Amino acid sequence: MLRLPELRRFLLGLIGPRADAGLAERLTEADWQRIDIIAAQHRLSPHLHGRLERGELDCAVPPDTRAGWQKAHRANALAVLSQRRALLEVDALLRKRGITPVALKGAWCAWHAYPAASERPMRDIDLLVGHDRALDAFAILLENGFRQEAASARTPEASLAHDKHLPPLVSPEGVRFELHMRLWERPEAIGWWMPEGEDAAMLSRATPVDVDDPVHYLAPDDMLVHFTIHAALSNRLNGGPLGLIDIDALLARSAIDWDATWDRGRSGGWDRALALILHCVDRWRRPGLLEESGCPLAIDESLLGMAPDLLLQDLGQTKTVGLLATLRGALARDGMSGVLAQLSDRARGGDRGRFMEDADIAGAHSSWAVERLIGTVRSAVARDTRRVAGHSARLGCWLEGERSS
Repeated sequence: MLRLPELRRFLLGLIGPRADAGLAERLTEADWQRIDIIAAQHRLSPHLHGRLERGELDCAVPPDTRAGWQKAHRANALAVLSQRRALLEVDALLRKRGITPVALKGAWCAWHAYPAASERPMRDIDLLVGHDRALDAFAILLENGFRQEAASARTPEASLAHDKHLPPLVSPEGVRFELHMRLWERPEAIGWWMPEGEDAAMLSRATPVDVDDPVHYLAPDDMLVHFTIHAALSNRLNGGPLGLIDIDALLARSAIDWDATWDRGRSGGWDRALALILHCVDRWRRPGLLEESGCPLAIDESLLGMAPDLLLQDLGQTKTVGLLATLRGALARDGMSGVLAQLSDRARGGDRGRFMEDADIAGAHSSWAVERLIGTVRSAVARDTRRVAGHSARLGCWLEGERSS
C-alpha cells in the first residue's frame, strides 16, 4: 500500500500528460479506493471520467473506479444544467435593476473552456457586483425568493467592509450564489499580506465572450490574475488541482500578454505567486508553460515538492492546517506574543456564524468554543495535518518574501 504523499503525487499525474508508471505498478485495490476518495473530495472525478473517455489516461483504471467517475460525471451534468439556468435568470434579474454582474472562475471555465461543462463542478456561482451595488443585489435576490444558506459571522452591512463576499444565498431551486464585492481578501480579513484590490478596474473591463451568452466575464489577463491570487495567495494551494486545470483551460483558449502580466505582477507584489502557479501547471498539466510564459523566477525543488500535499490535502483538516501555519508564522515573526494574539482572536469566535436574515440564531459562545477546541485538537494530532501545516507555513513565508522578514 502506498503512502499518502505517493497517492497524491499519482493522482496529480492523472490530470496531466502522463501518470507515474512506477507508482501505477505498485497500486493495490485499497490504493485505488483511497485515490477515488481524494479525487471525489477535490471534485476531480467528472474530469477524470472525461479524460478516460478521450483516451488521455495512460494507465489501467479499475472498473469500480471507472464506474464511480462516470456516476460523478453524470450527476454533475445535471447539476450544471440547473446552475446555467439559474445564472441566466439572476443575470437578467440584476440587469433589470441596473446591476451588471460578472461571473467568476467556475462559470466561465465550465461553459467556455472545459471540453464539456459536465467536467467542471461548481459548489456555487460567484458573481462580482462591485462594492457600491453589493447590498442592492443582495436585497434583490432576497426579494425574489433567495434565502441565506446559513448563519454568517457578520451582517451583510458589516461584511461589505470586511469580507470578500456577502453571506451565500440559495435560489428557490437550490443553486448557491455568492455576491462578491472584492476579487480577493483584504489583509486584515485573511491574516497575511494580500495585494491591493483591482476590483473596479477588472469589473470595468469585463465583457460577454460570445453572442450566445449575455453574461459578463473577466478579461483573459484579469482572469489569470484572479486565478493566480486565489490559488496561491488566498488559498496557498489548498483549493486543489482544479485551479491548475482551470488555468490550463484559460491558456488553451486565450492569448495572454505575458510581458504586461509579469510587469503587473512585479508592481503588485504577486510575481512569486504567479511563478508558483505556472511551475505547478507546467509540471502537472501543461509542459512547456514556463518557456511559453517567459517565467523569470526559479522555484526551489523542495518547495515545489510540497505542492502535491498542499493541493490534495484533506479538506476536513483545512482550517486546522491554516491555524497551525498561521501560528508558525506568528511565532517566527512576533514570538510568543504573536502566537497568543492569534489564539486569543480565534477564541473570541469572530468567524462564528451568528447572523441570518429573518432568523434567531441560538447557541452559546462557550459551547461553540468547546466544540471548536475539540475539533482542532483532534485534527492537530494527525501526522499528515502537521506535515501539511508545515508546508503551508513555509510556502507562505516564501510567497511573502522580504515582507515576512
